[in-house]
Amino acid sequence: MRKQLVDILLAVLSGVLCFLAFPPCGYNFLAWVCLVPLLFLIKRNNVKRAFWYSYFAGIVFFGCLIHWMVYVTVPGTILLVLIFALFYAFFGAIAGIAFKYSIDLLTLPFVWAVLEYIRSYLPFNGFPWGLLAYTQYRNTSMIQIADIIGSYGISFILVAFNVAFFSYISRRKGRVSHMVAAMAFVLIMVAYGMYKLDNYAVWGTPRMSVIQGNIPQELKWDGKYAGDVIKEYESLTKEAAEDKTDMIIWPETAYPYLVDAKEEAGEVKQLAAEIKLPVLAGMVYKEGTDYFNGAVLFSEDGTPIEKYYKVHLVPFGEYIPMGEYLSPLRKFINKPIGDYTKGRSYTLFPLKSTSLYEKMPGTIAHSVHFYKFGVLICFEDIFPHISREFARKGANFMVNMTNDAWFGNTAAPEQHLQASVFRAVENRIPVVRAANTGVSCFVDSTGKILSRVERGGRDTFIKGFKTDNVRVTGVRSFYTRYGDVFVYFCGFMVALIFIMEIFMIKKEGDHAP
Repeated sequence: MRKQLVDILLAVLSGVLCFLAFPPCGYNFLAWVCLVPLLFLIKRNNVKRAFWYSYFAGIVFFGCLIHWMVYVTVPGTILLVLIFALFYAFFGAIAGIAFKYSIDLLTLPFVWAVLEYIRSYLPFNGFPWGLLAYTQYRNTSMIQIADIIGSYGISFILVAFNVAFFSYISRRKGRVSHMVAAMAFVLIMVAYGMYKLDNYAVWGTPRMSVIQGNIPQELKWDGKYAGDVIKEYESLTKEAAEDKTDMIIWPETAYPYLVDAKEEAGEVKQLAAEIKLPVLAGMVYKEGTDYFNGAVLFSEDGTPIEKYYKVHLVPFGEYIPMGEYLSPLRKFINKPIGDYTKGRSYTLFPLKSTSLYEKMPGTIAHSVHFYKFGVLICFEDIFPHISREFARKGANFMVNMTNDAWFGNTAAPEQHLQASVFRAVENRIPVVRAANTGVSCFVDSTGKILSRVERGGRDTFIKGFKTDNVRVTGVRSFYTRYGDVFVYFCGFMVALIFIMEIFMIKKEGDHAP
């Protein structure tokens, strides 16, 4: 009984330590040791128990991390927690096998990276929220290597240190070599980060404004308040236009009316023409019988020149997966579920930026730059492969327009911001965020958060705007070119090590008397 109690406490401790490394607490140093209690737990138990205790640790972690989803659906939150905790369970089972057959524990970082990658695609099109790497989003010198190994690679290094630290304090055989290997990973990560930060060059600085309307979720689609919503955005947009900006960005579904393909949003057209500036607005579009969550760019004369339809919809939010079988779940979700169609193309938007400068005393010159950018709507920025596809097509920067008002005054917006930081570093392209209730901000290609919409020390559930320069580098990263090759290498290593181990076990069995 005492052993079981200790095991339960170790599982809880590991889950809590991992959660504390994320917002709202943000004790990111805990990510370097959060798995150590779990490893002690796994070592004390057989593979079956390691699976179930690790599953419990995963429930604790995900239950704390995404508790804010209860504002949308309690049953759905419980279901998601139970599903994603399985990835902890699989890690625990594989670690249990490694302990049982004396497989080198440095196999485990490879396993973790592969499991995070799988979680980015399964189930229901994936949910790569709360990747271990994201805990380091403020440590810019330590995340630059994500432009080679991606966010999964940063998680790999964190797990490698956890394993090495566990080996060292448990006095396992090979503990010194484990610690040397882990420290080598960390030193390479830091050295590379310092090099990239010292060799950061900018070739263009388009100036943009983000609008944070702070429209309560219950009013967004209430027809009685649609006029007031439009007036709020018009007022903030006109204020921002005085900041000598090249483009003004509204959040996801900021325009409060359904837009038919035959009739563009008249108020936005008129506003863009009045201020003589491009306006990028989020709106719901209808084409035939299909509805799309989209973004539309209106030129400085009010002409809609390009639009993008969201390619990755939110399951149980914008559509019901396997609707034929799961549609009854609608009655358990206390927010309306859309019936959207996903877009099919990664649209790039054009932007012209003109800057004036004094070439010589008394002489004014101007330069004109042309940029291309992609739009990530809602939680599309949490998927590395989506941002990478835009970067591969030539995007100079990304815009993330979102609406996190669903989740109340919780850590959800800051946790969401973590993903944008990594998308910027991975592809070496800045990310501009316009969020209905925050966080609206500018992230440069090193992952540094330059500025936010703030008031009174708060950056969420306030209205306002922010204008800043977007620092375009024009660099294509290794990650943009080749994607998650590091994860594929991890998968190869896991398979190779376990195949070799099975072969060795079989060989020893053949020679047994």
